[in-house]
Amino acid sequence: MPKNSAEALLRRVWADRGFPVDPAWIAGQLGLDVVETDLDSNISGALHKDPGHDPVIILNREDSLSRKRFTCAHELGHYAKRTDNGQELEYQFIDFRGEQATKGCDPDEIFANQFAANLLMPEYKVRELHKEGCPATIMASFFGVSDDAIKFRLKNLRIN
Repeated sequence: MPKNSAEALLRRVWADRGFPVDPAWIAGQLGLDVVETDLDSNISGALHKDPGHDPVIILNREDSLSRKRFTCAHELGHYAKRTDNGQELEYQFIDFRGEQATKGCDPDEIFANQFAANLLMPEYKVRELHKEGCPATIMASFFGVSDDAIKFRLKNLRIN
């Protein structure tokens, strides 16, 4: 479950550091480098792994800060899913976050998107802020995500 995986990572690595959650810092704590580079406009990022090397999260430098943060959390979701069984990653792969990630069809992309939402906008905190009457635009700023991301999160949590 993406929610359980994201919550466990937050407890284990992020602890009580507050908001917004920094997915690049978390990646660093897990031994992953995060780099920004030029990518095609339809590619937001990727998780790249070469044999014998730690995986690298690649972000499109042209994307907005909130998009890069969500993409980084999304790629952490791919990493978490691949490593949840405790095994080392000794094979080569590359997962791209492109148009397929937003279509909601591919199970791995669905998992990574749900993981990212749970990592950046934990359900307990979204519900707490909503109960306090916090508007969606303020929540987006608090969590460091786009207005669309918080609106989608509220919809998925059946809030509003």
